Order: sequence, then structure tokens, then C-alpha cells
Amino acid sequence: MKKIDENYILTGLIWLLGGMAFGMYLGATGQFNFANSHAHANLVGFVASTLFGLIYRIFPAMKSSKLAAPQFWIYEIGAALLVAGKIVVDSGGADSLVKLGSVVVTTGAILMLVVFVRDRQPKSA
Repeated sequence: MKKIDENYILTGLIWLLGGMAFGMYLGATGQFNFANSHAHANLVGFVASTLFGLIYRIFPAMKSSKLAAPQFWIYEIGAALLVAGKIVVDSGGADSLVKLGSVVVTTGAILMLVVFVRDRQPKSA
């Protein structure tokens, strides 16, 4: 995934705008019980995604990793599941989706660690 750095930063900015819009809606409607969901959207969505993009930019050899694309998709799907699960929990629902999202997003973070440790340096000939 040659543009994974840009994809992560773009996805992070989309998370930021979504999280901000969600926060504005919550403030306007007084639904402060969803503050935790709002925080997770911005931290797991915007902050982590953008940082991952910057890490891929600083260490361009990581883009060539066979794990780069799966790592991106696993993390972002996990982030969406986690945030959706937090919204369900904050509205008084079951916690099964947030548990699944937590496992998936953590798997994506572990893969990021593996890619960084294994592939941050260009391979020598």
C-alpha cells in the first residue's frame, strides 16, 4: 500500500470531522452521556490514525510491508466497531460490539508494532 501514510492521515481527518460533528450535536441536544463515545472517536479514530500515518511517512520502508494494508484495514474496522460499540453502551445497550471492537483495534495496533519493528528499515540487498 504505497499511499498508506496519506490514507491514514485522510482517514484520521475524516474521523476528526465526524467526531467534531458528533460532539456539536451532543452539545446542542444536551446528550452528555455520549461524551465517552465522542472521546473514543477522536482518540482512537483521529489521533491514532493520524499518528500511524505520520509513522508510515517517517519510515517509508514500512509501506512495502506485506502487513501494511491488512494492518490499516484491521485497525480502521476495529476503530469503527469500537466507537459504534461505545455509542451502544453509552445509550444503555449491551457491550458485545465494544468488546469485539476492542479486540480488533488492539490487533491492528499490535500489527502496527510488528510492521514498525520488522520493516522500518529498508531491506539490504
